[in-house]
Amino acid sequence: MGDYQGEYLQQYLCNINLRKKIKELLKEKTEILQKLEQLEKDGNNQSFEERKKRLRSLASEIQRNFECPLSRCGKKYGSEGSLNQHIKLKHPELVNKA
Repeated sequence: MGDYQGEYLQQYLCNINLRKKIKELLKEKTEILQKLEQLEKDGNNQSFEERKKRLRSLASEIQRNFECPLSRCGKKYGSEGSLNQHIKLKHPELVNKA
C-alpha cells in the first residue's frame, strides 16, 4: 500500500508543477498578445508623410521601346511586362495561340 501513496505523491507533485507551467505560459501568452496589439496599433498610426512613397517616372519620361505585335494596335510600352499585360487583356487570342 505504501507504493500507491508514493505514486500518488509523485503524481500530485507533477500536477503542481504542470499547473505552475500552465500559469507561466498563460502569462507569457497574455504579454505577447499585448505586445502584438501595441505593434498593430503603432503600425496603423503612421501618417501619410511617414510612409515611403514610391518614386515613379512621369509618362513623358518613359521610353516606349516595346510595341504591340498587332499592326492595327500600334500601342507602345516602356517594359516587356507592361506589353505582356496589354496583350493578355486586349488581345487574348494571341495568348491562346502560344
